[in-house]
Formats: sequence, C-alpha cells, structure tokens
Amino acid sequence: MKKIAVLFIIFCIAFISCTQNQIPFDKAKWQKGKNRFYMTDSLVEKLNEEKPKKSEIFDLLGRPELEGRIYDNTVSYWLKSEGVYGLAMWELYIFFDDNGDFKSADIVYSD
Repeated sequence: MKKIAVLFIIFCIAFISCTQNQIPFDKAKWQKGKNRFYMTDSLVEKLNEEKPKKSEIFDLLGRPELEGRIYDNTVSYWLKSEGVYGLAMWELYIFFDDNGDFKSADIVYSD
C-alpha cells in the first residue's frame, strides 16, 4: 500500500510540474533567472509589439550571463534545463537586423 501511495505522490508532482501555465512577463523575475521559461509567451508577444532595439533588450532583460551568447545580430538567453543530467535546454533567441532593430524571437529546444 505504501508503494502505491509513493507512486501516486510522484505522479502528482510530475503532473503538476509538467502542466505549469505561462505567466506574464516580469522584468525583476526575469533578471533573477526565475521562471523564465514560463514567461516566454508574453515576452515574445511584447517583443513583437514593441520591436525594441538591441540596447533596449539589454535594458529589459539584462545581458546574458555568458558573453558568448551575444553576437552581432543574435542574442540568446537560457530559459531552463531538463533531462536526466540537465543536458537538454530551452533558450530564447532574439534576432536583429544590421541596424540593431528587432527582427524576431524564437524559443529553441536542444538536447
């Protein structure tokens, strides 16, 4: 009976963690690295509406933790890791034209 209860609890925890809904973008939480993945829908919508310049992206999101994520026309931000060893991850890629104007944003999964 204890095994069934433990399995049920594990199932419930897994189900709840997999079904967390998107939340509104929050600049302070983003810059602390909290719940980034769950803010992506509202963030991408905001970026598509406002079409910010590259410098405005840094004001809004901060600079990526790793400078290697900043290129001439692309900036990427870590969203979350998953998998057995955390080797798979979700990232936000923001693309700019040669003038530093926003072109698009994509959520990318890599493993």
